[in-house]
Amino acid sequence: MRIALVVGVANVLVIGSVIAGPETIVRERAKELSNQNNVRQGVAPPTQAPQAAPTTTPGTPPPQAPPKSQAVSQFETDLGAIKANDPLTPAIKKKLADDIQAIAQGTKPSPTAAAKLAEDLATAASAKPLDPKYRSKLGMELDAILNPAKYPKANPSGIFSDIQATFQVNGSDRKQALAIADDVKALR
Repeated sequence: MRIALVVGVANVLVIGSVIAGPETIVRERAKELSNQNNVRQGVAPPTQAPQAAPTTTPGTPPPQAPPKSQAVSQFETDLGAIKANDPLTPAIKKKLADDIQAIAQGTKPSPTAAAKLAEDLATAASAKPLDPKYRSKLGMELDAILNPAKYPKANPSGIFSDIQATFQVNGSDRKQALAIADDVKALR
């Protein structure tokens, strides 16, 4: 009797997951399209919390995002130096990996994870270079992921989605954009 009950419950769970599959895929794809539209329209990335009402007195300026570090600027410059159809040398990939490591002010990501992200970023930039505004946004998002104390209101899952959407809007295929977002997840 127990075995029949366990088998029956297992069958219900398997059938339930198969039936729910297409809905989940459609919902995730809709989120991706929404994120891509937000990127195209210049909606603020998830590293900045929406400002509801100012909490400062009328004469003081609102709080600003942390200033861009030298490491983030260097990363953006090195990524921007990769031109379309440039040969990707190990030196270019190493420089990007070193830049990614330098962005982290506390715990450094593993060299393997940084090298994987650098390789995927270099490949994407060689296929189609990132627009300067997207490079700046990517630099800020990497800074937020690698230095969470600096951005206490950052939404990591939103950042990963935004990075994927940014690369898809820039012309990378979905698989490549997803790989880059996964590489950024691996930095944590």
